[in-house]
Amino acid sequence: MKKIFVVFCTLFLLVGCVTQDLSIENRHKITTVTILPASFSEQQFKYTSMDQAWGAGLGAGAGAAVGMASDSSKVATSAMAGVGVVAGAKVADGGVLSPRQAILLNLQRNKIDPGKLFKQQLEARISAEHLFKVEPEGGRADAHIEFVVSEWGFALKNYSAELYPTVGIVATMKLGDAVVWRNFETVTAFSEGNVQAYTPQEYATNPEALRSALQNAFELVIAKLMADLNQ
Repeated sequence: MKKIFVVFCTLFLLVGCVTQDLSIENRHKITTVTILPASFSEQQFKYTSMDQAWGAGLGAGAGAAVGMASDSSKVATSAMAGVGVVAGAKVADGGVLSPRQAILLNLQRNKIDPGKLFKQQLEARISAEHLFKVEPEGGRADAHIEFVVSEWGFALKNYSAELYPTVGIVATMKLGDAVVWRNFETVTAFSEGNVQAYTPQEYATNPEALRSALQNAFELVIAKLMADLNQ
């Protein structure tokens, strides 16, 4: 846990994150906001599990999910080539898939976009709490909120076979070019409420398990960001 915290702190320092509360004066200036897309890149995707957790039940399930890799884009195939070994999980060019790449492939094949999920959930939460009126991108809004995703993925807890979704995100609100609010929040495997966990096999082969775990983690981190905004 301490190691995870240190990693997150280091990442936040690298992106220059200094928290800033939304002042009463600036709050009165803002009635409409635009939520910009958050980029959940493959480079920031982190996967931590026990090898036994992956090998214990993947079998034909992963092979079935990965066997269709040849139908995916050339970009996906090249990204998966040459990474770790998983029994039965091979791509068309003779390479093999790691658990990490099998999960990313499941996201891609089933058109699960973490950035879109996060944006939709945040917009819905802001609207439900009547904090601001949410305007679509390109619309005329008083301010916009942008994000830097420092890390996201799945991690084990206390040597568990199941993996818990994790996310670290820096949120910044700008009024014109001026930063009026900034904060960062994290959800780790040990975070309160982070109880939706699945095995690596399920994440690699069951798109709904993958989607629901991410949505639960996003709800947790959004709740923290909303609490920050309401201070």
